[in-house]
Amino acid sequence: MNGIVNFIKNWALIIALLIGCLGSKFFVQYADKTVYLIFVMLLFTFCRIDPSQIRFRKVHAVFLLIQLGGAAGMYYALTALGSRDLAETAMLCFLTPTAAASAVVTMKLGGDGASNTTYVLLSSLMVAVVVPLWFPLIHEPSQVVPFWQAFWSILKQVLPLLAGPFLLAMLLKYALRKVHDALARWHEVSFYLWAACLIFAAAQMMDAIDQSHAGAMTMVSLALASLIICALQFFLGKRLGRHYGDSISGGQSLGQKNIILGIWIAGMFLVPEHGETPLAIMGLGTYIIWQNIINSWQLYRKWVKDLGEKAHHTELVP
Repeated sequence: MNGIVNFIKNWALIIALLIGCLGSKFFVQYADKTVYLIFVMLLFTFCRIDPSQIRFRKVHAVFLLIQLGGAAGMYYALTALGSRDLAETAMLCFLTPTAAASAVVTMKLGGDGASNTTYVLLSSLMVAVVVPLWFPLIHEPSQVVPFWQAFWSILKQVLPLLAGPFLLAMLLKYALRKVHDALARWHEVSFYLWAACLIFAAAQMMDAIDQSHAGAMTMVSLALASLIICALQFFLGKRLGRHYGDSISGGQSLGQKNIILGIWIAGMFLVPEHGETPLAIMGLGTYIIWQNIINSWQLYRKWVKDLGEKAHHTELVP
């Protein structure tokens, strides 16, 4: 029985993706409700974070440069090679801001949740400024969206999900300390709420694929591109994060993306002249799979490591 429970705990993210893919027609109807799950999930997480630790750090500046430089470099290089759909996919896989829920996985892996939360806000602000300024230069239809409208549209999807649960957590800390401490102790719930969110994200991805008229080879090339970029960002994030003192937070900050927001950006700014679904949405959809396979593998490795340390400690105790 314990083996089954441990299997579900370690591979919950993959199991959630499979459920979402298999039951997409049912779950996609309720995908817009995930905002409530994310709010509650982050409330549990923020009850464990010391607000004094949320501050700008040198590693955040490095990550912002990689996020923006990688997006621009990939876009112009692949466009020069004549692969516009691939270029837009690669660009958004780099540019899409860090997922608010990445703090959940960061803390479950033993990383710095405060540093990760800070970068979520910084990367979202950067994207809110860059997208309405840059996209009109590279995609004609996006000129119909005024800068301030685009800026606010992006921010209002991110800020409430960060500010709301954070402010509520701080209010509970000073007004209802027992409730705050109880939520901090029950932080494990946030991980399973995130897994539930993935069910709906996978359902949205399958729905987008069903509506797409792209050929099999196009889909495969977009999926491979998102896999390479996902692995690269986790690798760079962990290497640079280790240099600055926290490889776990670094990997999650650079690698785990707010794909739902990325899909919205593609649908708002990258719609072709004839109104078809942007193929970049397909690539972003597969990024959900890759980032959660990587996260599941990391969680499994941590579980094995913890078991080993526990066994070693037991042997040392007379």
